[in-house]
Amino acid sequence: MLVLLAGLIIFLPEGRRSYGELNVPGMLEAMEDDGRYLSVDQVARMVVYEDTTILLVDVRDRAAYRTAHIPGAINIPVAEILNPDWSGYLNDPARSPVFYSNGNTFAGEAWMLCTQKGYEKSIIMLGGMNEWYRVVMESTFTGDRISAAENALFEVRYRARDFFTRMNSMPDSLKTAFLEVKRQREAELIGGCE
Repeated sequence: MLVLLAGLIIFLPEGRRSYGELNVPGMLEAMEDDGRYLSVDQVARMVVYEDTTILLVDVRDRAAYRTAHIPGAINIPVAEILNPDWSGYLNDPARSPVFYSNGNTFAGEAWMLCTQKGYEKSIIMLGGMNEWYRVVMESTFTGDRISAAENALFEVRYRARDFFTRMNSMPDSLKTAFLEVKRQREAELIGGCE
């Protein structure tokens, strides 16, 4: 992490430095905080239950985002993360931005830039899309018995995988209608029998 931080200071274009120099001791202290990470399972649960306290931010390039992304994520490539047009999303007091890329490198860079900018609620999805595919998309049940906790975890992963697959397989023009129908069906189930 120290090498990444030093490289970031050295290679940041002058235009980005206008937001203020990185405070190295402060950044090192913030980097030691494990609270800046969410596991893929935590993010999957938030996606499945439509947690409105987070904003998923895919920091990969636009082509990678269009190929596949976690449902509900917006795309802000890491090169654009300090663009003032995005500050309303990244500094929303009601939502914490959760950055992810393929691994941790670009999400970590986005986190550092936002933390330096003063956006205090930024979080990194640990492992990025690579971990998402390994944990959520490839999860299987093996064995004769399953505990209640294992069953709940597997169910969340299965629902997240199903949602991910459905959302990424349909054209953009249908995604909004799909989400509305999904919410209506869930509301009917919550309402119970009459």
